[in-house]
Formats: sequence, structure tokens, C-alpha cells
Amino acid sequence: MYQQLFELFAGNETSYIQVTLSGDKDERGKRIANYLTIHKPLTPEICREHIEGKKVIGLKPERDDVCKWACIDIDPRNYENYKQKKYIDNIIYANLPLVPVLSKSGGLHLFLFLKDWTNVKDVLKILNEWNNLYFLSKELFPCNKAVGLPYFNSELTTEFAIADSGVGLTLKGFLDLAEKRKISLLDLKNTKTVSYEPEDQWSQYPPCVQKLIQEHWSGDNRNNYLFNVLVLETKKNENITVEELINVAIKRNQEIFLKPLMLKEVTNTAQSVKKGGYFYRCPPKHADLTPICNKELCKERKLGIGPETPQIIEEFTNISYVKDLKTVSYEFRYKNKEIEVFPEDMVTELAWRTKLLKHGIFWMKLPKVKKGPPLYDLLMKELVTRAISNVNFEFEETLADERYKTLKDFFEDKLEQDDFNKLKDGYVVLDSKKNILYFKRITMENWLKEKKSKVFSSSKEAMKLLNCVRHDYVSGQKNIWSVAMPEFMFDSLEIKKPKTKSVSEMDEQYHVGKFRNPETKKNT
Repeated sequence: MYQQLFELFAGNETSYIQVTLSGDKDERGKRIANYLTIHKPLTPEICREHIEGKKVIGLKPERDDVCKWACIDIDPRNYENYKQKKYIDNIIYANLPLVPVLSKSGGLHLFLFLKDWTNVKDVLKILNEWNNLYFLSKELFPCNKAVGLPYFNSELTTEFAIADSGVGLTLKGFLDLAEKRKISLLDLKNTKTVSYEPEDQWSQYPPCVQKLIQEHWSGDNRNNYLFNVLVLETKKNENITVEELINVAIKRNQEIFLKPLMLKEVTNTAQSVKKGGYFYRCPPKHADLTPICNKELCKERKLGIGPETPQIIEEFTNISYVKDLKTVSYEFRYKNKEIEVFPEDMVTELAWRTKLLKHGIFWMKLPKVKKGPPLYDLLMKELVTRAISNVNFEFEETLADERYKTLKDFFEDKLEQDDFNKLKDGYVVLDSKKNILYFKRITMENWLKEKKSKVFSSSKEAMKLLNCVRHDYVSGQKNIWSVAMPEFMFDSLEIKKPKTKSVSEMDEQYHVGKFRNPETKKNT
């Protein structure tokens, strides 16, 4: 059988690796090994020594630019608690021609065996597609590194293949299964992948979140990991409430971590995300996520990080914005200085450099990239995304004040109470029972011109911000607009009364008393 093993793992002809296990384990529970390169070709005899337990052997699959086998290396973050079953289930689910074998380190090797020598690039292209869909491994072979041959000390081996049923296979059983699953390049290309969606939009999740959900986590930095999971939830549903996010956090906390966080920590993390943490925590700043991070793949996913923002963004702190009716400004702390910029300062990197120079800061231009959006654009996008409203200058308060002032002035200048026929003459009509003001659009336009208003760019903008509503007909009048008046406004309004016709003693109606008022009666 060692001859069959030798032929099955035909690969590098110039050298092989001899492995020595120390017996110790690292912090992840992975068995520690020492590696020695033997600059001689692998032989059937050396394979026999491997099977008999005399030598632990590793081999590179590539021979120049071709190979006859390949491997997806499942290297879990925590070896002692991960489950192989879910990976084997994925192989069965997608009907992939892979042979799962327990590795010497305690992980899992998913071997692909080919009928003929095949171009390495063709093999890796297909293997990468499978990996991104189902396994999320960080290491695929061929990659100019050696893979350990299975079935060391075959009678007592811990490196055995696993059948679809979950039963471990003998060396003969492994060789038979490998021979059965050998595949040609043509059939490999025609192998159709099946969409894998254990959760809604799963294929668009960041790889780190997929890995966290797939494998129980027993290490530290659980707050950071839970934070990323919850950022994903906000990307899936921008309208999710704090209460809903906390409920998701409680559920994920139990699913993901072998040692769940305390409820208070879970709640605080959810509140932190909802408050403004709509971006993932990624390496290098959060280096603990490196083992499960795949930034290049994450950039391609709808719910991932997208094109990567320059790391210099982390040097900008206390980012906020102040919005008024005409523009918006952004404030932040950078290089120990408080800086305020406006949209015109952010449009180009040259304008940005000029603005910062006024604060005594020389901005080094960001490098150009071959693909994707410019780094400067990504930086500005992230700066805007991270900015939160300055609580001292809330836009809604500014808008409310301006609405009140505008409506008050408009009301006082143009009021003609109760007579809807006056609308066409440039007046407004108040329905005093409902506190609703009616007018023509042209009335608002002309009034804004009379006032030479610099607040609104147009009557359309004014009517939108004032919450005006259009009506086809009101009291027989066509194309009428209305606006609800603030209830408290009438206490301070000086409503102009319609002018009365002046009369004298020469007017015969004077003596009838038709135009007399109480004051007139007192004087007669």
C-alpha cells in the first residue's frame, strides 16, 4: 500500500520534508512540530517508513507548474473545540470530490486528487471558489509549502480519512476512496457549485463573521468579535432598533462563544454599535482578528468592508458635523489640532491640503491605486460616515427656528382671512379652526424675492423644508398649497386687520350709523 500512497501523492521530485513532533501544543491547541528539508526525492521506501511510524513525511504537491493533487487546509482558531462534521457536511451538501483527512496538528485536510498532471493555476482557481463558498480556509495548496502525508504509523494513526458517514477509514479505505474521487480537469471545471445559505445573505457576510458563526470561540477579545457580528446586523437592516440589536447580540453571544460574555457586556456592545460603530474592527489595529480575516475577499462582498479605507483614518478623532439650511461643516481632531472643514475643502485632495496648511499641517498626498476608487475618496467617505451630529448645533433645532420665523413673517405680510378668492391676488388664507394656511406657489416665490431671502435656494426648497402640501382643489380654487402653523405662534403674532373705509359727515351713510364703532358713538 505504500506504493499506492507514493503514487497518489506524486509531487515535488527534488525534496521532501521530515517532521518531528515536540509533543507540546500552542495557545490554540495545535501540536507543535519542527521541520527539516531533505534535498532528495521522495521514494516508495520512505513512504513505507512513514506508514510504519518511523518517519513523518511532508511533500509539496507542485512539480514545476503542474500538480496531481491539492489541498484545502482547515486550520481552526481553536483546535480543541472545533467540529469537523460541519466541513464534511459541506462536502456532501455540495457534492465535492474532496477527501477529508484529520491532520497531525488536529485540523483537517481536504484533499483533491487528479487523474492527470494539471496546471496549478487552473486547480487553484476552482479550489478558491469552493473555499470561499464553503470552508473559508486561509491556506490552499499548492502554495510552495509542504503538506503532511496522512496515515503516519497507520495501525495507530490519528491522521485518518473520514467517510461520508462520519466513520474513520483504514489506509486501504482511504486509498479506495481517493481513487474513486479522482477527477479530470474537464470534470473539475464542470463541477457545479451549490449556493450555501445557512443564513439570509450568508454569501455576502464578511469572512471573519462567517468563521465566528461556524466555529465556537474560546479565546479573548470577545467584545471585538461580537462587535463585528453586530455591525453586520446593522448593514443587513439599517433600521434595526437598539432593542432588536440587543436581542440579536444575546442570541449570538450564546451561539458563538464557548464562554459567553456577561449580559451587561453584551448590552453595552450592542449600544456602542448602534450609537455609531457602523464599521468593522479589522487588522492591523485589531490584530487578534488576523487568523480569521480575509480582507481581499471581504472587499468584494456587499456586507463586507468594501474597498479598504486608508489606515490614516484612525488618526482622526472626535469627528462630528454641524448642518444648517445652506451647508454642512465637519469638525475633528487631527495632529492635536481642532479642525473645521466645509464641502469645498473636501472635494479634491489639493483643496484638502490647502485647508490643512492653514492649520500648520502639511498633508502628504495618498498614493494612487491601480484598481478601485482613489484612496483619498475612500478616506473622505469614511470621515463623513463616522461623523456624528454635534449635539450643541442640532439641525432639527435650527430648522424649527427658521420654519417658525419664515412662517410668522409670511403670515403677517400676506394674511387675508377667510376669503379664498384673494388667493389669486397674492394673499394667504388662514383656516383658524385647523390652524392651516393656504396660498399659491407664486405667492411664496414672490414673497421670497421681496425679502431677498438667502436662506432658501428656491421656493421649491423652501416649501419642502416648511413641510408644505399641494392640493388640486380647495374651496373651488385650483393648485393650492397649505402649511400647518405651529400652535404656539398665534400668541406672538401681530395680525394685520383689514383696512376699513374712512367716512365723513358729508357721507349720508355716516348719519345712518352703518360705519360707526363704539369710539364714534362716544364722540357724537
